[in-house]
Amino acid sequence: MTKPKRIAIIGTHSFGYIDFLVSKLNAAQNVDLTYVNIDTIPFSYKNKISRITNSLLKLVRFPSLKEKNKTNYIKKAIQNGDLFDQVLIIRPDKLERKALLFLRENAIQMSCFLFDGIENFKNQKKTLSFFDTVYSYDKMDVRKYNFQFLTNYIYDDQIETKKISNLVFNISSFDDRFPFLEKLADYFSGEQISFRFIVKKDRIFKHKNIEISDRYLSISEVKNIIASSLVLVDIQQKNQDGLTFRIFEALGYKKKLITNNQDIVTYDFYNPNNIFVISESNYEIPASFFETDFVEIDNDILNKYKLDNWIFEVFKVDVMEKY
Repeated sequence: MTKPKRIAIIGTHSFGYIDFLVSKLNAAQNVDLTYVNIDTIPFSYKNKISRITNSLLKLVRFPSLKEKNKTNYIKKAIQNGDLFDQVLIIRPDKLERKALLFLRENAIQMSCFLFDGIENFKNQKKTLSFFDTVYSYDKMDVRKYNFQFLTNYIYDDQIETKKISNLVFNISSFDDRFPFLEKLADYFSGEQISFRFIVKKDRIFKHKNIEISDRYLSISEVKNIIASSLVLVDIQQKNQDGLTFRIFEALGYKKKLITNNQDIVTYDFYNPNNIFVISESNYEIPASFFETDFVEIDNDILNKYKLDNWIFEVFKVDVMEKY
């Protein structure tokens, strides 16, 4: 019997998208997985002195007590056997250099996946030399830094059929996209197109068209809203060229999509019947877009973007199901 491939994944929670990857690898008999979600690593100050010490360390740009605790936790989680065949890190800028060195020493191969433009998290540039392969979903970053191109993935394609209660749905964080989202909300309201926009912000305020929430909705909650929506809206951030998970939700759940990502027309799944491209200066959408049915995408194309194929591309292990 072939020895299972030893894989470690170190990363942030990433809104739950990584959970599907972890579940798939945990279920695979040919994989021995160690997963560390760095957002859930426990930490507390022992006393007031340790809190003050932590502040001073950050002030002089030394690793904080919290960072040291994170590194020690990772060391304990990783020191459980032979070298890992592969370590994958998501958001390497969240790890101190000592942690990256330790992981490098305990991996035959170490890779990184960037599912955001590197300019949005510039500290990631300082970590690039640690990796054998850097995967990026952003074509501009791939060209500039010689990364290996890899899109995000369809993490799930099962959704409950529900009655459509709103034609258009978007959920996002409060950032520089918000003014454009407000424009779209005003437009849909004026055109009497039903919509539901939810924006996560720590401080809640009232908005005439947009729901402001102080918590992140779980993927299961988002799925329920998607199920009752006809069209998803994806607003691209600045310094971002890659396709967000929202686009792959639209593909997986067979929902139409409105996006300002101009590059989407270059992808093989693009169909103008399913995807309408807008800009901040031109976001009028013909009624026919909402009236026509979603056009099915060829399975050979769709399967390329599913999680099983993503796992094979990154880890070279076959966990593929027959679609």
